[in-house]
Amino acid sequence: MAYATVAELQGLLKISAPTTTQTAAMQRVLDAAAEEIDWELGYTATSPAPSPPPPLVIEVNLERAVEHWRQTQSPFGVVGIAAESTPIVTARNTWYRHHLKLAPLKTSYGVA
Repeated sequence: MAYATVAELQGLLKISAPTTTQTAAMQRVLDAAAEEIDWELGYTATSPAPSPPPPLVIEVNLERAVEHWRQTQSPFGVVGIAAESTPIVTARNTWYRHHLKLAPLKTSYGVA
């Protein structure tokens, strides 16, 4: 399902010796990111991704998987930095930049 490997993600996350649980979690976030890519580009069982996948798809799979991994470790919404400072609001649409990055590969657009 995923376009990248757990070993590639492990290198980006700088995890030298992952536990079995971490390896399963890395595969899970890679698969989730791949599903988002499939949805964005219209890949289905009858119209699958090209083999081998374009490098851009692999790159987005890894970037999005890193985001999914980090989401499990840090909250979204309003983040307080210090007692005296103004809170920072995190982005609401974390997929948009990946949507733009994949645009050159998109072959059809839905009707609004």
